[in-house]
Amino acid sequence: MAHIAHTAPATVAPIAWFNTMVAATQHYLAQRAAYNRVFAELSKLNDRELDDMGLSRADFHNIAANSAAQV
Repeated sequence: MAHIAHTAPATVAPIAWFNTMVAATQHYLAQRAAYNRVFAELSKLNDRELDDMGLSRADFHNIAANSAAQV
């Protein structure tokens, strides 16, 4: 029969889980804010400015997503 000599208190796992969920939520919110910020800045540009940069409005999602992934 196996015997476990050391066990963690039952309260450690839920606290660790909660802290992990809080950190994940904060990271998601930071990424979403970065996405929205980049998308909004690109949306302010007119078609001529976008053409000068070689961009189209169809590129907005990918550009904003790549920017948010770097957060």
